[in-house]
Amino acid sequence: MESNVTGYTVFSSERRLEADEVSPLRQPANVRLLAVDPHELIIWGLRTVLTQQPWVERCLQATDLAQAEVLASRFSPHVIMVDGSLAGDDEMRSLQYAAPASRLLVMTERQAVPQRLLQTLRACGFISKSWGIEEIIAAVRLAGLGLGLAPPELAGNTPQLTVREEQVLTRIAHGETNDQIACDLRLSPNTVKQHASSAYRKLDAHNRTEAVRRAQYHGLIG
Repeated sequence: MESNVTGYTVFSSERRLEADEVSPLRQPANVRLLAVDPHELIIWGLRTVLTQQPWVERCLQATDLAQAEVLASRFSPHVIMVDGSLAGDDEMRSLQYAAPASRLLVMTERQAVPQRLLQTLRACGFISKSWGIEEIIAAVRLAGLGLGLAPPELAGNTPQLTVREEQVLTRIAHGETNDQIACDLRLSPNTVKQHASSAYRKLDAHNRTEAVRRAQYHGLIG
């Protein structure tokens, strides 16, 4: 099954590349993968799908970081996929020490991962478990190429929001209406709309859902 890598923004050391610029011929012939997730069904599914790809040599699996460290030290995987719930453990450093050349992808159930978290973990990108199979394969394939990636709508520099804009977006993320936000922050509904509109422009978002997603990705709101 050939994966479609179009739809991602790829970062090289020199310039940003669109995913469809990456030639399949550049893909290493034997890519070793390691999937780390506390849920066996998740890693079984990943392993089943990824081992069918012609560019994958093997896909190892682990349910915790201690087991992953042993496998990483022995097999030196090119790409390590780690569930976001494990990313904060101290053992994460030991895993990265065991395989310093491995590319790290954070797996999450959310549509976005704060950019600050990716930078802290030195991860090249993330995988949302809500994505389709082709999107997940594409993300892993690009990581195997040694390239960082993100969906194009999330790429770019971190916007700078005011405190009020962050407060308004946080409440929008919680599902509050403009009237509720106005009451909480003791502002007029019109002022709330102005702060929201300003945040949308800075985030290059066209609606509430898009604004919240981008703000969460950049770590501007929780």
